[in-house]
Amino acid sequence: MKIKTILIVCYVAINVAAAQSNADDFQSDPESVLNEVFRAANEKDFSNLNKLCPPDKSNDGDTQKYICDIASASENIQEEFITYFKTGKITGDIKYSSSHRGFEIAFVPFNFNYSGGANQGNETMKMVKIDGKWYLSSF
Repeated sequence: MKIKTILIVCYVAINVAAAQSNADDFQSDPESVLNEVFRAANEKDFSNLNKLCPPDKSNDGDTQKYICDIASASENIQEEFITYFKTGKITGDIKYSSSHRGFEIAFVPFNFNYSGGANQGNETMKMVKIDGKWYLSSF
């Protein structure tokens, strides 16, 4: 019986560790980061969005206010976020470069619903890679 209990505890511990490891996998590449924004809008689950802005706050005000801080925003702002990003999609190839500070930069073209109707806006999300994770910088 002790062996069975130990095996169950080990199994649970491994699954918890794996789930925590996978929780940040969406920051492993620029496409996954932007797809996390779209997923959050579709599922009305803002729990990961606060992780998408860089720890040094080098991003612009739009990414901070309208994406990363959306969980604590007013209901009206949250509804705008959902309307804008729930139909979002990546529309082309991601371009990479480096910044003057040596960070890797990605430019991700995407469409989003900017007017609350059928109109789609073409936009580019700029992202920066810091310590192996991709973060939103501006759009």
